[in-house]
Amino acid sequence: MTLAANLRTQSYQYGYQVAEGRWVWTTQVDVTLASPVYRITNIVSPYGILRDTIPIPGEVITAMSDSIAEIQQQFPPTILLGPPTSLTFTVDEGRGFSPSQNVVLTNTGVYGSLLGTTLVASASYILVDPETVGNLSFNESGAFDVSVDSTDLLAASSPYVGSVTVQDVHATNSPQLLPVNIIVRPKAVIDLSVPSLSFSVVKPLTGVFPPIPSQDFTIENIGPSGSVLDYQVQRVGTASHTWLTSFSPVSGTLGSAETDIVTVNVAPDSNLTAGVYTETLRVSGYSSNSYVDLEVTLTIT
Repeated sequence: MTLAANLRTQSYQYGYQVAEGRWVWTTQVDVTLASPVYRITNIVSPYGILRDTIPIPGEVITAMSDSIAEIQQQFPPTILLGPPTSLTFTVDEGRGFSPSQNVVLTNTGVYGSLLGTTLVASASYILVDPETVGNLSFNESGAFDVSVDSTDLLAASSPYVGSVTVQDVHATNSPQLLPVNIIVRPKAVIDLSVPSLSFSVVKPLTGVFPPIPSQDFTIENIGPSGSVLDYQVQRVGTASHTWLTSFSPVSGTLGSAETDIVTVNVAPDSNLTAGVYTETLRVSGYSSNSYVDLEVTLTIT
């Protein structure tokens, strides 16, 4: 291979001997664009300058392709991972997919290099999207997302240690490893201080009902140490009356053994008749028992 080069376009002359004679061509790399461009030019066959009617033997085509691969090795990319340079996920046992985290990938190789990486996770519960990041020229960055599927992960085996391998056979520092640490929390358990709340009021002969004192109940996460309960309180059922006017807070986060007090208020409409009215408040969240219902009763006499 002989070289005739300048700073923007580099040309390399190749030759290949066949039975009929010698083929000669120039393989050129242009590094002035966003990505390097390779061209095969100045082809001379054993019969003279290449014409459309002259077939090119398969082994010569292969040699031309090999010449491009050889030149690519003269412009090696370099893999730069991050930010971040490592990932940590905190997930709940058996819950499923976590929110993804984004990782930047940059080609810090020589000018004219082109980085094309494949991304391989060390375990099936580590998900990478996309699985390839390519066509990154000098100083160009791309990105990929990593998430965790905790469906089959156990808190008893936490933490899990894995990685994502980033590789390009042409890179000077391939492969590179992105450490992935996974902390698996045990499932929370929802517990309520009481199974029900009972309100009562006497209907006045005329006008509005008198104020009814509010009542409280306590939500507790009685799950193992390390568990976290993100709960919601919602009214369930299809009651048409609006006597259960409010409950607060409607959501919260509880670590193991932590509690929140929920205040419930009732205020029946003046046209509500005597009787017993029932509604249900459901406290739900990702946990071993999924949800617990609390019955709220209003007795009007």
